[in-house]
Amino acid sequence: MKSHDSYRKPYGSYGKPYGRREMISKTISLAALFPALAVSTALVTGSAQAQDPVHWSAEIEEESLAPGAKITVSVKATIDAGWYIYSITQGEGGPVPSKISLSADQPFTLAGKVEGTKPKVKFDQNFQMQVEMHEGKVSYTVPVQVSVEAGSDVSEMEVRARYQACTNRVCLPAQTEKISVPVKIIPKKKG
Repeated sequence: MKSHDSYRKPYGSYGKPYGRREMISKTISLAALFPALAVSTALVTGSAQAQDPVHWSAEIEEESLAPGAKITVSVKATIDAGWYIYSITQGEGGPVPSKISLSADQPFTLAGKVEGTKPKVKFDQNFQMQVEMHEGKVSYTVPVQVSVEAGSDVSEMEVRARYQACTNRVCLPAQTEKISVPVKIIPKKKG
């Protein structure tokens, strides 16, 4: 037989035990809250994932590349109205700075510092600090070294753009966009 002390009723805010009616009411309230919370979380997450407010492109001027050559890749971002991204020179302690790089495992490497359009400096409500950001369009100049071992079987270069897109109210998680640039490697002359 259980003692009377082994069963303890939950207490309300006035120090009195909840009655059966109050317990049922609390249970129903919580049960109704969880589906609403789940739906609102799914809507926010789904809309953030569905949005892609930054559109990337890249190109090279040279039609054909010789092994060992140094070239320049032009990377451009077009940013939807109301959105912005942070500069490649954005300092630490706030938003994720943009970064332009080359994918590993290809016969191309960075041959110097990536340069970008001069950013605007403004106070960001999301991070409560001064930030360097870009709206509308931004361009980057990427110096690239073609490996002396690059063969004629190489048909593309992969550039990566890491960035965080924000509005005045919300920031999307940082993401990395892979940008494919068609290339043609001139075969080495044997001799």
